[in-house]
Formats: sequence, C-alpha cells, structure tokens
Amino acid sequence: MTATIQFMKHVQKSTFHNPMMNNAMDTQEMEIRKDPLSGVQSVFNPRLEDKAAMFYGDSDNSLIEKMARESEPRCFLCEDRWQAMTPVYPADLVPQGRIQVGQAVLFPNIFPVGQIHAVIRVGKKHYVPLAEFDPAPVTEAFQAAFKFAECLSRDKSVEYLSINANYLGPAGASIAHPHFQMMGGDLPFSYLESVLNCGETYYKSNQSCYWSDLVKMEKTTGERYIGASGPVEWLAAFSPQGANEIVGVLPERAHFREMDDADIKGLAAGLVKVLHGYADMGISTFNFSVYSGPLGRRNESFRCFMRIISRQNVYENYRTDDYFLQKLLRNELIIIPPEVLARNLQPHFK
Repeated sequence: MTATIQFMKHVQKSTFHNPMMNNAMDTQEMEIRKDPLSGVQSVFNPRLEDKAAMFYGDSDNSLIEKMARESEPRCFLCEDRWQAMTPVYPADLVPQGRIQVGQAVLFPNIFPVGQIHAVIRVGKKHYVPLAEFDPAPVTEAFQAAFKFAECLSRDKSVEYLSINANYLGPAGASIAHPHFQMMGGDLPFSYLESVLNCGETYYKSNQSCYWSDLVKMEKTTGERYIGASGPVEWLAAFSPQGANEIVGVLPERAHFREMDDADIKGLAAGLVKVLHGYADMGISTFNFSVYSGPLGRRNESFRCFMRIISRQNVYENYRTDDYFLQKLLRNELIIIPPEVLARNLQPHFK
C-alpha cells in the first residue's frame, strides 16, 4: 500500500541576464515539491542553500541573555509568582484549579483564543538555550497536558485538542520562560481539519493509514528518516510547511487519550533531540504542534503526530521569515533540503 504515496517534484526554470555574473545569461532551476497527503507546495532554489545566513542571520546570544535577565524579575512563571498571578479552572473541571507535575504547572490562559486554551510552565528556569533543553521538565509539561486531557473527558463538547509552543519573540512568544499551550474545542483547527479530510480520502483509496504508511516508506528509503525515540518515529518533512520542519509520528495512536507514559516520554525525548540539533545549526527559536484525532473514538485514518519548525533567529532588527509566499500563497521556501536536514539531525538520535 505504501507505493501509493507519491513524493512529487516539479522543476521550473528562470532565465535572465545576471549582473552578478557580468550580465551573462543565467538559468536557475527551482524544485517545487508537493506534500504527499495535502498537496501543499514548497519551493527550493539550490542557489539559496549556501545563503541561509542572509535569511536567518546569526543569533545574538548576548542580546537574548540580556533580554532574559531584564524580563526575569517580572516573569509570572518564575519562582512562585504563578501562584498569585495565574487563573484557575473551576473545581468541577480541575479539582485543584491547576495541574502540577513536578516543576510543570498548567492553568487557563487569561486571554484565551479558543474554547480550551491552557498554558503550561516548562521547568523553573526563565531562559533555556536550545542546546540545554532537558527531557525531564519537558516530560513533566507533557504529562500535565495529558492529565488535563483526561479532566476534559467530563466536557463532551471538547472533541479536538492540540499541544503547541512558541519559543522566543520571533516565534511569537510574549515571554522568554519556556511554556507550552494546549488548545482545542468542538471544532478542529483549519490545518487539522484538512489533514483529517485528506487522511480519510487516502484511507478509502488504500484501506490503510497514511501516517503509518509514511513512516514505513521513509524508513525504507532512508533519505529523510532520522530515528526513533521510544514509540515515536522522526523524519524530515518532504515538502515542509515551515523552515527545517521535522515530523514525529506515533504510528499506533489515533488520539491523545490512547497515549501512555512511554508515548509521552518518547515525544519529550525526541523534541529535545531535535532542539539540540537545531542548536548545532545555530538556530535559537522554534514552534511546534502536537495533533490529536477526535477524542474518545479511534479514527483509523489518523495517527497522532508532531510538527516542529524553526523560526527567525534573534538579533537586533531581525527580518521576518514569513511573508506573502507563506502567508498568502501558502508555499513554503526551502533553504536547507529535507534530506540534508535529516542527515544533520540523525546523530542526535543515535
């Protein structure tokens, strides 16, 4: 069945007199890739591969540390300030108002943008460079999220959940302190709805789950397969929808309430390995989302998965890494080919 997954590449050419080549005729080839499930496009011009610094710049670590020092005294996640400065859930939903697992604390977002919108503190340290992320506090944060998912079983209207993160300002974070956000409600978010619909179409045609087939096929070819962390399989996205996109798939889990502690630890360990790999590449920021199928009922056409992407590095007057190509045309720009990205990260999974 996996042979039905098509990794489509389409070549386009652009020809012009190039002033950087004494106005000689220059023909550049672009490779257009299509996501095997959704058909969403990304584009790669090999001429840009050696110009990553032009797009992302070098992280100014002294600037990050300065901003972290200045913001720490007023951070509501530091020390015990969260006890006085964060809201609590009703007792009939969360008996203690908040969920604590080790250093992790989950509580309602005071400015929700969804029916369910929780914030989860990840460890007690205010700023953590990507190379210093540790599986233990990340695991605790995921455990708090999944405890909350169990609490939400009391609310039958909540059918969809996701776990998400922004890290540092260019990724959309308003504070430096590591934190996750759990969001959901009675409607799937637009991306999840598209994936569910596409997965159902694939299942009807093949009588198999796209996500399980994808893992099998990528492990067979090896070009983009990175490694495993427990039950979670990691690969570089063929047609990334964000910079340096890594995908972690749980081939046996269709929704969050099916996941056990081994799955949670595998997610945390794999996420940390990816972040350490990003650090080796000079990256300082990221976003991720973990997606679940409909809660409480097994959807054979879907499996839980995580997408991790890097964002613009932190430096004075940094440029955005998101413009009309991504936001309005919905085509992502590839700077580092997924196959190269996979080779960069594989050592962190060995």
